[in-house]
Amino acid sequence: MIEITHRWGLAKRGKWNIKDKEIVVPNIFFLDGVSFDSPNEAEVTISTESNPSLKIPPSFFKETETNNEYDFPYTFAYPEGLSDGLIEERGGKQKIQILFDQEPNLEAELYVLGNAPQLLQRSGKLYDKIIELRKKIDYHKLIYTPGIAQPNNMALLSYLGVDLFDSSFSEMMSAEGVELFDWIGFPGNVENNPRHLLDELELIRKSIIKGRIRELVENRVKSEPWMVEILRRADKDYGLFSKGTPVTGDDFSVTTRESLTRPDIERFKDRIKGRYNPPDRDVLLLFPCSARKPYFQSRSHKRFREATQQVNWTDIHEVSLTSPLGAVPRELELFYPAQQYDIPVTHKWFEEEKKMILDQLRHVVEKGDYNHMISHLPPDLSFVGEEIECVDTAKDSHPTSSQAIDRLTETLKEHVGEKRGKNQKFLLENLESFARFQFGEGSEKLLEASNIKGKYPWYKIMGEEAQRGMLVPERGLISLTLEGAEVLKKMGINLVEIDDFDPKGSVFAVGVRDADEDIRPEDEAIVVHEGELKGVGPAVMFGEEMNEANRGEAIRLRHYA
Repeated sequence: MIEITHRWGLAKRGKWNIKDKEIVVPNIFFLDGVSFDSPNEAEVTISTESNPSLKIPPSFFKETETNNEYDFPYTFAYPEGLSDGLIEERGGKQKIQILFDQEPNLEAELYVLGNAPQLLQRSGKLYDKIIELRKKIDYHKLIYTPGIAQPNNMALLSYLGVDLFDSSFSEMMSAEGVELFDWIGFPGNVENNPRHLLDELELIRKSIIKGRIRELVENRVKSEPWMVEILRRADKDYGLFSKGTPVTGDDFSVTTRESLTRPDIERFKDRIKGRYNPPDRDVLLLFPCSARKPYFQSRSHKRFREATQQVNWTDIHEVSLTSPLGAVPRELELFYPAQQYDIPVTHKWFEEEKKMILDQLRHVVEKGDYNHMISHLPPDLSFVGEEIECVDTAKDSHPTSSQAIDRLTETLKEHVGEKRGKNQKFLLENLESFARFQFGEGSEKLLEASNIKGKYPWYKIMGEEAQRGMLVPERGLISLTLEGAEVLKKMGINLVEIDDFDPKGSVFAVGVRDADEDIRPEDEAIVVHEGELKGVGPAVMFGEEMNEANRGEAIRLRHYA
């Protein structure tokens, strides 16, 4: 079993121990023997000599010992010659299973898809085999697809949960005089092929660490239709791929249609449909999104505040319409990925974008109890008014124009009035919606008998005795204190049961007894032992992963009892 250090979805970077040696995954087995010359930078090689072995170069471990050979089958890299069954490392612990159509042995550590090249001829079959295997084995087990790795498809395979590749296809192309690049192959200098594989491997590793593997995949799949097909199929398996996708992240770009169905974007939309309840407001006010994120910092939304501040803004629920998220309520604009995405602006909408925006908006409208709905949207979003009845204040002018702002101000005065409501009630309702969106049903109790202090977006939730949490704009989440964790502990939300010890700094997977399977990476995890609160902090693993793993950091504690 490997120790995962970073993951995004099913793609992972980690450390794989072979006896007393440590190999970074993902990795490439380079063929080495009479007919093959593996590059000096190769971290792992497969011998093709008469006495086959897996050789780990001593230089990789900065050691001088040379006795680091482990038995592998002679034709390990070639699917035609793979023999069925379990092959054990010397010492009997490291188990490898070569799979064709049989069920996986759940005791194995490494699973080889023996007929990967044949499956690739029907890409749907390849996807099915990889995903079926990944669902059956632990998330910390390794998958190796021999004979198919190219610089253009390794990122996609890694995204699907494949950990190990080899250089056999590259060697075959080299024999035919083809140089493989990260998007296509051309007749060229075949001596560069190992370098292209290594460069792509390094890029994949860095992309996983930085949470950018999805963008790399979207860039690579454009080179071949079968890869686009597989990515689209993966997005339909949202439930599987979203488990390991963090609930926080860095900025990213939405530049293809495939970007619209990323698992982190789908999760936001799914939570609008399932978890989200709007605050109690009389007026729904629709705005366009802005290039600058979060929206409240943009020039356009500052202009919109000129109008809302003229009236009782505590009775207005502001919602921004955008692709790829559809509808972003003002109180959720910090939540990932609402403040991280960037999208090209053409003022032309695809039909699927229109459908998505209207679908998300309908969920907000149906859940809210609005007496009035006002649209302050530009002409390119006029399709919204055709489907949902609302007062149009922008009309045919730009929403930030003086005429549009004046119309918005007058319309708000007609429907809202000037008497200001209680600010605390307004803030509490907003944070109740945020808490439910973040933690799920029942988490509104975090706001019971509390008041809000601080200036947006650095709101503190103050309980009767102590602070319960704080809205942290950098994370886009409510970060809990021990008092806040105690409230949610009683609701059974995001609980992780550990063994009898007092954690300090981190909780490691070996100490986890049982974890809530709804926990996602970077979620607030509440650590308990037999009902006693032990600590709280961001999850490193998702819940199922904590339950399976016996190595690696599971939770970074922020506070401990």
